Amino acid sequence: MRGDASRVWARANDDSMSTATGGRPGAGIGKVLLVEDSMIIALDAEDALRQFGIEQVTVAGSVRHALEAIGSDPPQLALLDYNLGSESSERIAERLGELGIPFWFVTGYGDAVANVSGVGAKARGVLQKPYTNEDLARVLQEFVSSRES
Repeated sequence: MRGDASRVWARANDDSMSTATGGRPGAGIGKVLLVEDSMIIALDAEDALRQFGIEQVTVAGSVRHALEAIGSDPPQLALLDYNLGSESSERIAERLGELGIPFWFVTGYGDAVANVSGVGAKARGVLQKPYTNEDLARVLQEFVSSRES
């Protein structure tokens, strides 16, 4: 992981974000699963998601914890860091795909991850690290728009 990834996060309630997204692009989204093994990035992303209006953010740092979270209380959408130390989030993506839960991969390694083992075809997209609040807001807006159509 890049050490500078968390520094790109502007506060979710800054003026440019409020103007661009109405301040709460996640309003109405009940639960998001955030799979991230870097505690600093996870805390920043969780904070931003909550400020964007997400009611509940479940953070998992491993495949096992993510699969347990999905099994006990499935999210409406998920953000999956592809590289989780010595494992990848492919099994999580497979399970989300089986359940029809939309997900986006998050990676510092480019879009090649989108084609890995076919699970990439089920992903809604890839967020390139380091990503900004605006990038995160676009994901939430895309999800909300897809539910409305």
